[in-house]
Amino acid sequence: MLKEHCEEAARLLCAARGGAPVHELPASCRPQSDADAYQVQDAVVRHLGETIGGWKVGAGSAASAAFCAPIWMKMIRPSPASYAARELRLIGIEAEIAFRLGRDLPARAAAYDSAEVTAGAALHPVIEVVDSRYSDPRSLDRLSILADNFSNGGLVYGAAVPDWEKLDLGQTRITVTEDGEPFADSAAGAARDPIAALVDFANLMNGRGGAKAGTFVTTGSWTGMVFTRRGARIVADFGPLGRVEVAFPADE
Repeated sequence: MLKEHCEEAARLLCAARGGAPVHELPASCRPQSDADAYQVQDAVVRHLGETIGGWKVGAGSAASAAFCAPIWMKMIRPSPASYAARELRLIGIEAEIAFRLGRDLPARAAAYDSAEVTAGAALHPVIEVVDSRYSDPRSLDRLSILADNFSNGGLVYGAAVPDWEKLDLGQTRITVTEDGEPFADSAAGAARDPIAALVDFANLMNGRGGAKAGTFVTTGSWTGMVFTRRGARIVADFGPLGRVEVAFPADE
């Protein structure tokens, strides 16, 4: 992807954060690979001057490779949290398991293994808050969405889970309520391997400068993406892993 096309894509996505959303990127500025999309992500970070506090990670499958996208530090909040109306345009939520890195994972030629990436890491139940700089992200191609931080808006984290290494994370069950009423759950969700996703992330970051201790890393939705509304209060119950709460006040 030519630098000028990358910069134009970044300019459009940055402008949409405070103005009208983008319908789609111009054909000349549309990423054609994950590497292109990551170039746009990096350009957006430079233009906005944001600090990265976490990363959204999509677990790889037979059909697609793993991917990652930054989450701004200012949009990562402890539960119970709230987001003002001016901070988000869309309001989607996904219940996930996340890790907070316990050590630096510098870029290197050798691949990381699970023992290295989980060493000292804390596990947290989280709600990822979904937003987009596009008018209708569901109508767009995957790479355009990846360039826009894969529709990340924020992250709300619950308390660290003690002795998480002793738990069978594959048996996690999650229920989500909206204003006290059933809203979503993990019953029909795809099986997740959070540790495998964390390893994927560490090795993706080998090509992006590595990752620092204290960084949050999400590992994929257990409940799918569901959209809520202004004025709603969302609670995700992870059973023995804890609870996470986030509110979206209707008024400033």
